[in-house]
Amino acid sequence: MRTLLASLLASLTFLLTACSSIEYNSTNSPKMVVVVDRTPFYHNGPAQGNGPDLSLVKGDEVEVLRKELGFSFVRIYDGQNGYVANESIRPAPNTTLPAGQKPQTQEAPMPAKPIFRY
Repeated sequence: MRTLLASLLASLTFLLTACSSIEYNSTNSPKMVVVVDRTPFYHNGPAQGNGPDLSLVKGDEVEVLRKELGFSFVRIYDGQNGYVANESIRPAPNTTLPAGQKPQTQEAPMPAKPIFRY
């Protein structure tokens, strides 16, 4: 009975941890950008005892290697790998255009009347 319970518990743990992360490889890892003023970067994970190793600032680009619950394992500009909070990063704007295509700029139309929100 104990072996069956231990086996069931191990299987359940495996399923829960396998579903809580997304692995990427070098061909499909998304580029993200930091969207908060400053966010901590941890080499060994957010639970490491000595606090963050670095701080990333707004606009820093990262490459997501693995997305987990709450934190993503990323590679930063100088090749270091570590963890950053998911809520601190968003997809980077696509800056590559096909050959010969010029970037398009759009101006927002001016509203006829001021818009007030209460």
